[in-house]
Amino acid sequence: MGKNFEIGQKRVVGFVGHASSGKTSICEAILYNTKNNDRLGSVDQGQSLMDYEEEEQKRKYSVLSSFFDVEYKNTKIYFVDTPGNSNFIPDSNTILPAIGSAIVPVDGVDGVKYQTEVMCDRLKEAGIPYACFITKLDKEHCDFDKALESIKNLLPVEPVVIQLPIGKEDSFTGVVDILAQKAYTYSDASGKGAAGDIPADLADQVETLRAETVERLVEGDDEVMMKYLEGEEVTDEELMDCLKKGTVSGQFCPVLCGSPTKNMGVDLLCDFIVKALPAPNEERPRLATKPGSEEEIEVPVSTDGPFAAQIVKTLSDPFAGKVSIFRIIRGVLKPDDAIYNVTRDSKEKAPGKLYAVRGKKQVPVDGAEAGDIVAVLKMKDLGTGDSLSDVEANGLLFPELPEMLPMLHYAVGPKSQGEEEKMTTGIQKSVEEDSNLHFWREDQTSQFILSGVGQAQIDVAMERMRRKYNVEVELTPPKVPYRETIKGKAEVQGKFKKQTGGRGQYGDCHIRVEPKPRGEGFEFVDSIVGGVIPRQFIPAVEKGVVEAMVRGELTGSPVQDVRVELFFGSFHTVDSSENAFKSAGRMAWRKAMLEANPVLLEPIHKITISVPSEYMGDVYGYISSHRGKVLGSEEKGKLTEIYAEVPQVEMGSFNADIRAMTGDRGSFVAKFEHYEEVPGPIAEKIIEEAAKAKEEG
Repeated sequence: MGKNFEIGQKRVVGFVGHASSGKTSICEAILYNTKNNDRLGSVDQGQSLMDYEEEEQKRKYSVLSSFFDVEYKNTKIYFVDTPGNSNFIPDSNTILPAIGSAIVPVDGVDGVKYQTEVMCDRLKEAGIPYACFITKLDKEHCDFDKALESIKNLLPVEPVVIQLPIGKEDSFTGVVDILAQKAYTYSDASGKGAAGDIPADLADQVETLRAETVERLVEGDDEVMMKYLEGEEVTDEELMDCLKKGTVSGQFCPVLCGSPTKNMGVDLLCDFIVKALPAPNEERPRLATKPGSEEEIEVPVSTDGPFAAQIVKTLSDPFAGKVSIFRIIRGVLKPDDAIYNVTRDSKEKAPGKLYAVRGKKQVPVDGAEAGDIVAVLKMKDLGTGDSLSDVEANGLLFPELPEMLPMLHYAVGPKSQGEEEKMTTGIQKSVEEDSNLHFWREDQTSQFILSGVGQAQIDVAMERMRRKYNVEVELTPPKVPYRETIKGKAEVQGKFKKQTGGRGQYGDCHIRVEPKPRGEGFEFVDSIVGGVIPRQFIPAVEKGVVEAMVRGELTGSPVQDVRVELFFGSFHTVDSSENAFKSAGRMAWRKAMLEANPVLLEPIHKITISVPSEYMGDVYGYISSHRGKVLGSEEKGKLTEIYAEVPQVEMGSFNADIRAMTGDRGSFVAKFEHYEEVPGPIAEKIIEEAAKAKEEG
């Protein structure tokens, strides 16, 4: 079960940033150094404890956040390895409320990449302190100074250098700790740096840099600042206190360095985590509300007070079943304690067992408290983002987890007939694991739609469904939910007369139709006078018209935005019935629509495209080439948001094209706005295709 740690002896750290920057490799080195793995795990060789999913090993990057906890120098460190690929960044966003601090690896060859910029902006917005760790300093073309310059220019928090590399590329041998004024060299991959003197060729640089760093550190502590200005020596302990204070408050971002694949500098990074990153009780308070109230309250991370937690991840394990992972914000939890789901207003059974999550394994623990990340198994009513408490009276609602709107949509169906239920079950479980996947049924087209942020996310979900749930599906472009309406007016008669030997059927109605403004829907007006149609049959006429409008006369799409006036008719005292008048109404509508200049409507989506300013011209041209209209633009920090309206049918390749056009730095969100008339030549083609499909059955 392991040692019990006080809240001040814990750290909860996320590893965030661009894909292939070294996040998982650092985590693997930590696991090896803390004897949680008997070999140094490798992403490239498919030997990673953190990237354990087959899809991750195949692609050689993380697609889901993974969790582990280790013991290091009398401290329990929980760490979360998050994805950095743009398709899976939403999964990283949902983890942010759980972590107390972050380590941001920066590629020593390529410097800060775009997704690192995105994540650091979000860390700052959330008040989460972070440090940068420059990686790959053993690789060809690495450049510490260039990587540091990119941190200064592109990330939102000022960097403070506390380590320097010794050598570079093949001659990279270790790291200089600027504050301790020691050099640590590594002769093998054991992860144990040998302390020694600073190399002579670095002595002057270290001395100059240390003076700058110390001056920056003491600015956050008035007492130490006065001592420094008066020429007194500032102790190592005081410097570490200043380093921690400035890091936790977000005044600056410490910069460390190493090579995680060769296990160099990772031991010093762990020392830094213990000494300079916040314990749970030093983290930012979480905001929450009481159910039924909008007033926000601050909830410190503390063992005092009733239990409160939030589920940050759901996994589906083939052996353990549903795994609900949560961060405890307040109080303590024992395995036999009942749980109240504040979000769903439901009492949950006692979990029976609590588990530490260590990669793909779940290890039983005796209990958990504020600051801990633990899991419960097979509690089917718990969902990602749910807030938990001990009893209803103590309920707190934490903010919903961040979510990105989907940019890519597919119609999905089973490859084999009769497997619709199996397919929907598999997809729903995949959606539980990745809350940024969306799955629903489009009523008009009768298609199941699967939506995601990008193609790789959809592909991984399909691979996982095939492997875990034996579900084979087909993805096709979704049908566009066209609508129909009229542009003119018409006045027609619908007469239904049928004699079958016994009682006949007779219904006769006269209607006027005209268009209504776009988006105003359907209106039925009863203008019958003198009883030419008995009152009991008038609703049947309306029902017949409405039923006929479900399938328009052009493509079989629903009809909208019309006014129908029933103004005359006749009836038979014996043969008239509700069914006869419903048939008459249906006949009248179909005749009227063809005479009233029917037109085809298409859905228009309002889109917001976020791109670096240098790509604005390209994006404007792209929108125009897809029958879109630019509505305006606005600068938002480093990006420009372009607002436009684009027909849904033109958006099939938007996701891939925008990413390619902007070097994967562009993104967009879209939502349905209104319907507009389809231009004539395009409408003719759509109508011809619909007629051909109808003929073919």
